[in-house]
Amino acid sequence: MALVTRALLLLGAALAAVPAGSEPVEIRVLSYNTHGLAAWIAGDDPEARFPRIGARADAYDVALLQEDFSHHERLRGSVAHPVIERGNESRFAGSWLCPFCSGSGLTLLARWSDALQSLANVAYDTCSGWLDKANDCLATKGFQHARLRLPGGALLDFVNTHLDAGRADADREARRRQLASLRNHLARETPGRALVLAGDLNLDAAVPEDVALRDELVAALGLVDSGARPAPGTDWERVDYIYVRSGEALHLEVLEAGEDRGFQHDALPLSDHPALFARLRILAPDR
Repeated sequence: MALVTRALLLLGAALAAVPAGSEPVEIRVLSYNTHGLAAWIAGDDPEARFPRIGARADAYDVALLQEDFSHHERLRGSVAHPVIERGNESRFAGSWLCPFCSGSGLTLLARWSDALQSLANVAYDTCSGWLDKANDCLATKGFQHARLRLPGGALLDFVNTHLDAGRADADREARRRQLASLRNHLARETPGRALVLAGDLNLDAAVPEDVALRDELVAALGLVDSGARPAPGTDWERVDYIYVRSGEALHLEVLEAGEDRGFQHDALPLSDHPALFARLRILAPDR
């Protein structure tokens, strides 16, 4: 009888952890390429910019950042998020071969101290350009796949990535192979799961070849464009995106999406990319 009682208690605890039919949860998600290169490359003062970026990112429940290369400690010192996770290291980590090479430059911030349930930092195995074609090989680009527990107990997957830049055929081929790697990982690890995928995809919405790659990814993973895009009247290229997908256990609804124009100082942008955001309502429907 004691074993039966214990089994029933464990079953009850497991069911209680699944937030079916619970109240909707609203979260704010940021995706932002921070232009965090060394100052002599960035051409401005990142040491001054990064605390301001961190302070503004603090308003978001989950922030997915790219190009957080050289000024991470300045960012870390200006945010209150208890979860701060960096992406994969450089392919030359621990080696003298390329002392100025960097890792992915990806950083994930989350507001809730017990949010992080799992994290995979995966480096892409291809790149285009060492001393040309946007020099992408100097960074070991990749993706972060995090599973976060939201208030109320729901588990939601987040993906943060930064793809190869450049407009040459070799750059586009590198992006194609990187997207195939990302797609294969998510097809294997997230079947039936709700998902937020965001980042600097370097897929220009005005270039048909890039649009074809983008739409192939969207169709393969069943993603929906949140509508986050540069504000009307701005001259940003559209290469940054926030996509969402509902799952078997969670329904995602986009309440609002766009560009957060607050990422400025003295009327100048804090990066060379727009700060995109999406406000989401997340509901675990009745079983």
